[in-house]
Amino acid sequence: MLADMKTKIEASRMLTWKSAYESDEGIRNTESAAHAKRFAADTAMEVSTDAVQVFGGYGYSEEYPVARLMRAAKVMQIYEGSSQVQRMIIGREITKDF
Repeated sequence: MLADMKTKIEASRMLTWKSAYESDEGIRNTESAAHAKRFAADTAMEVSTDAVQVFGGYGYSEEYPVARLMRAAKVMQIYEGSSQVQRMIIGREITKDF
């Protein structure tokens, strides 16, 4: 479970770096930014939920930061353009030439 969590975090990081690179190079990064935002937000929620499971009952306790991080991850899926909106942007970018 920890290995899967780490892989998803690294994939999120790489998508973010790709979008930043494109921006730095003056390349239009609308699609890559949407991929990064959607994947990273969904990954944050999934990984934080798995972390709560790893911690067991302590995962819900306010004494551990995992519960707080899970709530913050849910906000990431909603704030700054929901994951559904990012999917719409990706779909629009994929089909814009047709």
